[in-house]
Amino acid sequence: MTESLDLREKVNRLVAYIEENLRASSLAGLTFIDTRNFQGRLTVRQNHVIFGRRGAGKSSLVKSVCAPADHIAVRINLEDYKDISFPNILLRVLSATCQELGSAVTARAKWRHFLRARKLRKRLEGLEKEIAGLLYEPDQEQQQVRRTESLERKSGFEISAGQAATGKAGISVADNDRLQTEISRTIPVDKLARLQIEIPHFKRVFSEASDLMGGCPIFLILDDFYFVPKSVQPEFIDYFHRLTKDTPLFMKIATIKHRSRLFKTTEQSYIGAELEHDIFAIDMDYTLDKFADLKEFMSDLLGAAIRDAQVKLSAEDLFTGDGFSQLCLASGGVPRDFLSLFVRLANSIVSAKGDKIGKVEVNEEAIAIISSKLDALKVDSAGEREILESYLSALRRFAYNDHRTNAFLVAKDELEQHPQERQAIRELVDLRLIHLIDSNTSSAPSDGRRYEAYILDVGLYENSRPRNFNQVEPGTEDSRSRKDQLRASPRLSLAELANHVKELKNGELIITEGQIPMRRTARSDPGQQTRLF
Repeated sequence: MTESLDLREKVNRLVAYIEENLRASSLAGLTFIDTRNFQGRLTVRQNHVIFGRRGAGKSSLVKSVCAPADHIAVRINLEDYKDISFPNILLRVLSATCQELGSAVTARAKWRHFLRARKLRKRLEGLEKEIAGLLYEPDQEQQQVRRTESLERKSGFEISAGQAATGKAGISVADNDRLQTEISRTIPVDKLARLQIEIPHFKRVFSEASDLMGGCPIFLILDDFYFVPKSVQPEFIDYFHRLTKDTPLFMKIATIKHRSRLFKTTEQSYIGAELEHDIFAIDMDYTLDKFADLKEFMSDLLGAAIRDAQVKLSAEDLFTGDGFSQLCLASGGVPRDFLSLFVRLANSIVSAKGDKIGKVEVNEEAIAIISSKLDALKVDSAGEREILESYLSALRRFAYNDHRTNAFLVAKDELEQHPQERQAIRELVDLRLIHLIDSNTSSAPSDGRRYEAYILDVGLYENSRPRNFNQVEPGTEDSRSRKDQLRASPRLSLAELANHVKELKNGELIITEGQIPMRRTARSDPGQQTRLF
């Protein structure tokens, strides 16, 4: 009994610590477990975009590079500006950047640079005031400009006479008339164009701030970029990309991969930042195809929390049977989902009952919290919510109801032929409702085609012990390293999936693509989506 009470006290302390630090902020956050050298890459003088699903640790990563070092970090949380239209959201972020940069310069400038730092701070404050003035002007308008011109007209005649000795005489008559003409014209005024004119000014300010700090780079961290409406994301990122050219400023963007569109083309040029050319990707997502690596990472994550909470516990004290493995599966490889599920399980199983966490208990909790993931779908997918819900319903019916399994295969050539279905699957992965388990496999029996393999989230099960159900376990192989259980999963036809959703939604909705290159027809304009049905 004493040991049980002691275990409960330890678990309660651990749970309290995790709950307090589950979301990274300026005041809290769990220790970032950097097994893939993301921190080292992020501090390189280069533009980076950090891809990761909700809870993957993006904010923890960018927070880790905000500490004082050989660079200046300016972090802007774009969730704070998610309800502001473009280009006002651009103005707000520029204003916040000037304010944060001014504070960083004041805090880090050496005493001998005090006058230069104060001068630069005043320039930044002046820029803030200019931006504030633009905020309350119309985005676009037609201005009437009136100008008055004066024209002086002289008329008359002159008769001249010299001195008496020459015998000449003269008289002068003049009539002066001043004419005034009013010229009126209409000129267009564009707020974004006015901001673009100021780009050289901003670039000089960033360069001066870097020089003042000994030439160190300035990292502009744009966290939760996916809250910027997808329709204006290329224009948003294009402005800051221009600021980085030939300056010590570098962008570090944290976002969800398929909810983001960094680049688009027009007939005149391209807008935004192109991956692997203008900006380089850091992918934080753990996929289930390397399940052993995932379990090791989650073990390290839980171990770090136990250590920081200063309690003496081990996995053997908390889990039984396949409990830990199932928790890794139910999390889909997302650290925050893993810890959130663990907190609920630790409270209800270990602390309340004194029992250990098993596979069935994990399934029950995952099913209980699926509503929170569906709520996230409503928030993150904006106008595409209904069609994504339709795709999810069709996928669940195909795998869980019709074939009584959690896995399905999608042919790679079909993914190329059906870009909307491909985008829907990618976005449902980003929303943690389905999970990629193998990016390149074959089917059994083999048909010569290559497939991607996915599994449904455990929370989509009807109950914790489904009957006549075959759960495909990640990483399961036979003695010859074959994944026959996975390869025997049902093959999903994207054509049939497209027809099903077309009938359900009458073909009115379309998902706009993110990082996936756009397919165009001969009639479609560059940068526009092709309507598929």
